[in-house]
Amino acid sequence: MVGMQDHICSSTCMFCRVLDNPQRTKLTGGRSTLDNQVLERVKELEQRSILSGTQASLTSAKGEELERLALLDSLTELYNSRTLIKELKDELKRAKRYKRPVSLIMLSIDGFKEHSRQYGALTADAVLKVVANVMRSCVRDVDIPARYSADDFAIILPETNASGAAIVAERIRQRIGTQAITHNWHNLKVTASIGLASFPAHAREHDELIARAIQALELAVQRGGDRACTV
Repeated sequence: MVGMQDHICSSTCMFCRVLDNPQRTKLTGGRSTLDNQVLERVKELEQRSILSGTQASLTSAKGEELERLALLDSLTELYNSRTLIKELKDELKRAKRYKRPVSLIMLSIDGFKEHSRQYGALTADAVLKVVANVMRSCVRDVDIPARYSADDFAIILPETNASGAAIVAERIRQRIGTQAITHNWHNLKVTASIGLASFPAHAREHDELIARAIQALELAVQRGGDRACTV
């Protein structure tokens, strides 16, 4: 098992998934002006707030069930991305008022698209559920785990600085890597790449914090996956 310090790394480059030219913007002195394309990408992902399965469920739900479904992702039963954005904004307001830290973890399953093609959509869904359960088991009641997009997850960690978030990220990474997943006669294991960023050390606004965490996630993927990185 590679030690925790080998998995917690720092970034001096912007993540490449959202940039046409990853060399356009570079970080200097531990702080940077995020490329506008990064923030635009974050805003675009925010708009994809509720997945189609949740939307279908809403049509037949009533009362408290309707309210619950509006907050949750129907597959994993974690919070959906719309709820995540709202809660992150609220947590940042509190953090600024009381001068307390808050951290954000972004997590992606390594090779998820390949797993989906090889084993099929139902097994891919089973993998997502297992990862969601691992996340849920590794966080406190006050933390906010969510499904951010089709194959990306996020966790808001109130009252947690970057070093504390790194401990949580490493715990989740290790536990995901040891999970045996069995579905439809398929036996497999997966690993996860994790990026994290904190207020006020890395960003002050919610979209910047998300962008920095995604930037760190991309660095983890570029370095081979199965690791956690910070900006």
